[in-house]
Amino acid sequence: MPYLAVVHLRELDCAECGAKIAEPGARSFVVGAGGSPIHFDEEKVPHEMTLTIACPQGHRCTLLVPNEVAAEETMATPEAAPIAADAVLSEI
Repeated sequence: MPYLAVVHLRELDCAECGAKIAEPGARSFVVGAGGSPIHFDEEKVPHEMTLTIACPQGHRCTLLVPNEVAAEETMATPEAAPIAADAVLSEI
């Protein structure tokens, strides 16, 4: 069962305070509301998801897979990829 990471396609800044949340190419791990990684069935990995990600001040923004960010199995994450804040799964 794979875990998923979100690939940020462009820079993500907080709409409320302007804090930088992620740079292009950064990865955010997809986690549940409690902060634990979520297992996905390899044959049923969702093609669409709604995620929330918080800036350092706690302001939340919503991201849509695949419209705003892309998802990939974390085993495929390049070693040199920057890591951004976790993305909390809101909806599949």
